[in-house]
Amino acid sequence: MRVEVILSPDEVGHHDLCGKTCVVMDVFRFSTTVLTALEAGMERFFPVNDVAEAQRMKNENPKYLLAGERNAVKIPGFDFGNSPLEHYGKSYTGGELVCSTTNGTKAVQAAQGAAQVVLASLRSAQAVAAYLERSGRDVVFLPAGLEGKFSLEDTWCAGLIASLLAVREWDDGAKAARLLYEHTPVDALVDSAHGRRLQALGLWDDLRFCLECSVSPGVVIWEPQTGWGALVRER
Repeated sequence: MRVEVILSPDEVGHHDLCGKTCVVMDVFRFSTTVLTALEAGMERFFPVNDVAEAQRMKNENPKYLLAGERNAVKIPGFDFGNSPLEHYGKSYTGGELVCSTTNGTKAVQAAQGAAQVVLASLRSAQAVAAYLERSGRDVVFLPAGLEGKFSLEDTWCAGLIASLLAVREWDDGAKAARLLYEHTPVDALVDSAHGRRLQALGLWDDLRFCLECSVSPGVVIWEPQTGWGALVRER
């Protein structure tokens, strides 16, 4: 298995995703929140880039639930923000989320040239690694970053998952992510640029939840052909 890590989301155009699994991570907080919502019983999710597109889908199908944020703050008029704690401990009987966030949904859309798209978080790291091992494809990790720039926590997550794989070849980005994971304690991620933004909003509980590693058996798969994503559970 060959592993690549894209260190900045703006560099995705320099990587060939064809025939590979692309793993998208937005640890703070989109991929963590989607995982938690689906585990709570939401049926599926649809990521969009624009608030207007989300509202258009809601107008066409009022049963859709809107979820998202801009600059970590809930979008006015949406049903949910982008906090995993809005869903943790809940028990839904279905539901379809249309999501729009500052970083995560853009990264998911940027991955649509891959053979398969997986959303990962620290909470699902081990389950995602097991899933990737079974698939046998080469892997490209796409950290969502922060406003197009490098993200400490997302790249650390890529390094963690890559360290659990039987890797035949590491590109330079993957080597850097592995070193970051090996030499940076997880607690230090709260002081990343995105972590400091959440601290300023008093979202310490979100940070602690997002930094729990390998506590979930869930793997989130997004299908570019339909635009919808859903949960599978790793055996």
